[in-house]
Amino acid sequence: MMPSGRAKRYFIFIVAAALFCGATVRAEIVSETSCYVRTSPGKDARPVQMVFRRYVDQELKREVGAFVQYNQSKDFIPLVFVKHVDTDTDSPELGNHEITRIEIVGGKAAGAYLFVQTGAGNRQGKHVRYTSAKGAKPMIFQHTGDEDSSCRVNQ
Repeated sequence: MMPSGRAKRYFIFIVAAALFCGATVRAEIVSETSCYVRTSPGKDARPVQMVFRRYVDQELKREVGAFVQYNQSKDFIPLVFVKHVDTDTDSPELGNHEITRIEIVGGKAAGAYLFVQTGAGNRQGKHVRYTSAKGAKPMIFQHTGDEDSSCRVNQ
């Protein structure tokens, strides 16, 4: 994982850039937080919790930054937006899509996250597939819902 100091500097840079742009362009930046969990097979397996936060410029309708945190860690793993694909072209109002983001660790791409929403936004239709750049088997994280009280970013 990226050292805590570097991750914090990256995060502060994103927020400062967003605030600077907001001051000169009068943009509104909002944050959105979602939580996911992965439970490994086996009776002694402990769930892995992932908090995802993204920052969106409301006027431009663009993501200006994102990160994930795992298992109550204080370390932020920065994510870079790569692409958005609407997956239901016959009924785009359903909001089904796939979003690809790359994680940056130590200044290098370390893995890819595929955020998937199917089923017209139903809870069971939201999940994330993480694939490490080292070629390990992909891991699936299921969305825990919008009312998850444990879903928070640790600072």
